[in-house]
Amino acid sequence: MTFPADYTAALQGLAYTIRTETGLLRLDGDDRLPFLDRQSTNALKSLPAGRLVPTVLTSPTARILDVLHVFADADTLVVITLPGRGRETARFLQGKVFFMDQVIVRDESAAWVQFDLLGPRLAALWEAWGLASAPGNQSAIHITHAEAGDAWLLHGNGLALQGYVLLAPAAQAAVWEAVLQAASAVALAPRHYEILRIESAMPGPATELTADYTPLEANLRFAIADNKGCYTGQEIIARQITYDKVTKTLVGLRLSAMVVPGTQLFGAEKIVGVVTSVAESPRCGPVALAYVRRDQSHRGNELHAQNEQNAITATVVTPPCPFDP
Repeated sequence: MTFPADYTAALQGLAYTIRTETGLLRLDGDDRLPFLDRQSTNALKSLPAGRLVPTVLTSPTARILDVLHVFADADTLVVITLPGRGRETARFLQGKVFFMDQVIVRDESAAWVQFDLLGPRLAALWEAWGLASAPGNQSAIHITHAEAGDAWLLHGNGLALQGYVLLAPAAQAAVWEAVLQAASAVALAPRHYEILRIESAMPGPATELTADYTPLEANLRFAIADNKGCYTGQEIIARQITYDKVTKTLVGLRLSAMVVPGTQLFGAEKIVGVVTSVAESPRCGPVALAYVRRDQSHRGNELHAQNEQNAITATVVTPPCPFDP
């Protein structure tokens, strides 16, 4: 079988996709770190240079409002939001600023563009940009290119499909794209990036990372600190951790036929979950992501669904079609 060229490049070569709805905020003021610390799930009271920290904004009922990645840039705090959430999250944080807080929240989303980088030949980029090795996990590195100018190279859990992001000024987007193409990187169509995302069981901003679910249900344990002070939703998350009260979890599925998002999943004639994302994988056939009851989430478990014509078998396999470039 012949796969699409850009999909193949992501698996065997070097590819990139452009996030057109980059969300980027800057927090200024002496209270910027303690302010964001008390709003989100991870510990942010100190942030060493070059460190990228994932954290989650949660509601009073511990539901996901946004997933953030934070790093320090001189005297400001840079906050990367989920794609398309910049304006909404800026307004949310601005509404949390008390009159005594020395913090200013600015939405700079329109001024930046995010390139997600992926493929087994990423080392070609590190060499072209003068890096001795790949960026360490949870890192933010300032880079300068003679033609394209200044940008940030980020690597972190949950940030992108392989975790690598080039964050560049929007005014230089075309120049940075030319730099990527000069290194033989191939532009990956959004629909093919979505297939790879689902194949890899990476939660999506509009499908799995929503206010319908908590960070623990979405497998965001890495973005939660156990030993920090109060934040919105903390009591519920603490109970879920302490008493093992997470009742459902995000899993991957291999399907016997395609279904649509929102399809209910059954086990022993009871509803046990719901499909959130679906794709036709060129390598593995129909695959999906779903939230299911934890007692139904073990690998190899067979669930059942129904499309317009047939009964469907949904086998739990996480990830459903591993992306291992």
